[in-house]
Amino acid sequence: MFSNLEFFLIEALRSFRRGALMSVVSVVTITVALVIFGIFLLSVINLGNIVGMVSSKMDIAAYVDKDLSLETAGALQLEFSKIPGVEKVDFISRAEAWRDFKKELGSQLDLAAVIGENPLPHTFNVKVRTPDLLAQVAKKISEDKSVTEVRYSGKLISQIKSLVDAVRIGGAALVILISFATLLIVVNTIRLTVLARETDIYIMKLVGATNAFVKWPFIIEGVLIGVLGGLSSFLILKIAYDAVSFRLALALPFLPMVRDHFLLAVVYIVMIVGGTALGMLGAYISVSRVLKAEF
Repeated sequence: MFSNLEFFLIEALRSFRRGALMSVVSVVTITVALVIFGIFLLSVINLGNIVGMVSSKMDIAAYVDKDLSLETAGALQLEFSKIPGVEKVDFISRAEAWRDFKKELGSQLDLAAVIGENPLPHTFNVKVRTPDLLAQVAKKISEDKSVTEVRYSGKLISQIKSLVDAVRIGGAALVILISFATLLIVVNTIRLTVLARETDIYIMKLVGATNAFVKWPFIIEGVLIGVLGGLSSFLILKIAYDAVSFRLALALPFLPMVRDHFLLAVVYIVMIVGGTALGMLGAYISVSRVLKAEF
């Protein structure tokens, strides 16, 4: 068993060296395909993370008549809190809002001289359990006669989700096309190696070698090509992602880039396994076709 394995490995390395140019082309092609696949995966993960962050901070702002009494406001707060899907309701009086507003801009502008009296309305900040309930809760709140305006950024979530879906669909289609093209290149690379050793294979078949015995060196060669492509793509993507995420953290510290080492490790492992699978599958298809056609 071990002697056969040693023979397979030696033959695989010998074939790799003989067709060095095509083997390198195959490795580069797998690397490019896996880098694109990795970019697609990381883009979807990061966009999903952004959706989660925006969703968690998504509230409804309900503005009511500024002449509304505090007693009535308290009753409204209780009423809004009973709406299905509402998690929390905070009341901000116009006086409190005006005080905070002046505190924030008071050093830059004399608001009392420019505006005069407080123009701000009373506000209810309503937090819902899930973003999907935003529109439903906002509509329910707006039906109250005391409410003058309701604002929420539900469209932002919808747009980001649409972008995530577009990236998923477009990225998946691109990955499938590139993977298919990569598989064809690996198949043709191994096929040229098999044809170049046609005489050796014929002699091996004459002395009783099975198809499985003949196939293994070529399959190992395909695995070697795939592993090299997977490792190359891993190094390229890791270095690039670390650099980009570091720069974005400095320029846009509020942007929630994924930094979970376990999740990133899963992505990188998937890439290496994917490269290995592409190489193995390409080699198996190629050598099986040649053996079936020629022998």
